[in-house]
Amino acid sequence: MAMIDTFEGFATAFEAAVDDDNWSRLEKYLAEDATYLNVGGPDPKCEGRDVIIAFLKADVSNTDRRFDTRHLVALGPPTTAEKRLFRQWRCTYTLAGVPDLVLEGEARYLFEDDLIKGIEEELTPASMQTLDDWMRLYGDRLHA
Repeated sequence: MAMIDTFEGFATAFEAAVDDDNWSRLEKYLAEDATYLNVGGPDPKCEGRDVIIAFLKADVSNTDRRFDTRHLVALGPPTTAEKRLFRQWRCTYTLAGVPDLVLEGEARYLFEDDLIKGIEEELTPASMQTLDDWMRLYGDRLHA
């Protein structure tokens, strides 16, 4: 149960940070030597709590904030196995005058001592194609 509580606290803190840009609230959920990887994406692997938090802040600024709105939903409750938690999600980005960008993927978390030790995010193959197509057609319309 501690994994789910930690995960839910982290997810809530992340959404609050997206709203108010106070990213320090994530610190208490991440191990100091945590890692983050966007599987199949262009981003490098991040190592260390402070590096991960800086990356997440920059990623939100460079991606999410360039749209009019962003709406993230879980596609069911998280599942757990040993020291791992898995969550499937859908994120819908809106931008006036163009079709919504809808992406789906899975987040995988590794826990150690009630802290998040590792995070892997992975888009579905269909969403990778959707993202590529959407960016090719509409990417120049994103807010600066």
